[in-house]
Amino acid sequence: MNKVSQILLIKKFLISNEETLLINQVSDELGIFYLSIIKYFADKQGTKINVGDNNEDIGAEDDLFGQKEIKIYSITNTKKLATALNSFNKKIIFTDYKNYKKMRVNFNCINGYQFEQDIVFFIKDELKINNDELLYYCKNNPVLLFSEISKYLINNNQYSCDQTLVDEKNHILDIRKSIFENKQNNFNIKNLYLNIKKEAEYKKLSFLTY
Repeated sequence: MNKVSQILLIKKFLISNEETLLINQVSDELGIFYLSIIKYFADKQGTKINVGDNNEDIGAEDDLFGQKEIKIYSITNTKKLATALNSFNKKIIFTDYKNYKKMRVNFNCINGYQFEQDIVFFIKDELKINNDELLYYCKNNPVLLFSEISKYLINNNQYSCDQTLVDEKNHILDIRKSIFENKQNNFNIKNLYLNIKKEAEYKKLSFLTY
């Protein structure tokens, strides 16, 4: 019997009454991949997400005007994670495998190690795109999923991932370097998200020159 797709779990969680979704991040790149998937569905559903700069607002209530939002945290500290899990706000928490393994029985969870299946499902079932070259490239470069999909949609008849990252790759690698440096010095998931947005904007501009 096939398991429910993790992509569908994310999609349904955003509009459900469930309060908590845990994501086993695995790596920086996969953290960005899943954050981008969350943002994609949140935008489509008109759901507000709040990618916090830090974890000081854990457990904070919705704003005074009653607007609900989904808060996104990155927590590996066990005590801080327990505090977040006990809060009553709707939240998505990126954490490490150790915490994921402990909590997966009691909470909705996404296993980052299944990212290849998630990429295949998202491209083929959600976006209805059938292109083996695109699938292969995105499975090997999950952080570039949306920028590569954008390239495909602009000109799918002449799509070729082999021509993608020539001059662009150096610029993207600079962005990736800043992401890793941020992780080493003071991990900030909001900065990760802003960097992937910067990368996507750069890719879109470069497509116009083709």
